Amino acid sequence: MRVTGVVVAVDEYAGKNVYTVDDSSGMCVECVCVAPTPVPKVETLGVPKHLDQIAAIHNQASTSSTSTSKETGKAEKEKQGEKTAPSVQEPIVPWEQMDVGTVVKVKGRVGDYWKQKQVEVVKVEVLRCTDAEVKCWNEVMDFRRDVLGKEWVVSKEEEEKCRKARERELRGKGKGKKSGDKGKDREEARKKRKELERKEEDVKRRKERDEVLKAKNKVNYPSLAVRRAVAGKYDALGI
Repeated sequence: MRVTGVVVAVDEYAGKNVYTVDDSSGMCVECVCVAPTPVPKVETLGVPKHLDQIAAIHNQASTSSTSTSKETGKAEKEKQGEKTAPSVQEPIVPWEQMDVGTVVKVKGRVGDYWKQKQVEVVKVEVLRCTDAEVKCWNEVMDFRRDVLGKEWVVSKEEEEKCRKARERELRGKGKGKKSGDKGKDREEARKKRKELERKEEDVKRRKERDEVLKAKNKVNYPSLAVRRAVAGKYDALGI
């Protein structure tokens, strides 16, 4: 999902930052991203200047070493062929530039928090001019027209391929079952078969009983001639 607009509010919480973006759609969108780890601060109360300077140097060296270690780790991953693409857990955000009034382009996925839709940030890009903002609008419109606006039709080849893959998956699950599980399945199938046979037998007996009752009560019914005579009698009486 992509959102382009102006940051109108910034809320900082433990472990996450929430940026409210107004994209001129009539509603503001909350963009949530994982906050960076804060740099540990050294208390300078009652500490001499030279010791404070030494602590600052050590702190700077430790942060630079951690950053270099992260960069080397990324470089090693890239050498091994692993992709270091941004994610929700490790978003790319220009933290120093994120403030109220900044025009940003947010890329992320839709999330849900207390029955309210949010955007979980993957990448944020600061837009420097109006032309860049208009370009983002055009990209969203093109994506909606060329991708989302078209019907998704599955061809027969793709359908056959998916069906075969599903059959292979089911066969693999069947092979992976234990003998005890197979015995349970057979027992359940046998019980279901007996239940169906019992129901069919009950229906058959009910039909036979109804036919017998109809045959017995047929004797008590008057014949067609008697009914006609009775009907003429009542007609003559004016009933």
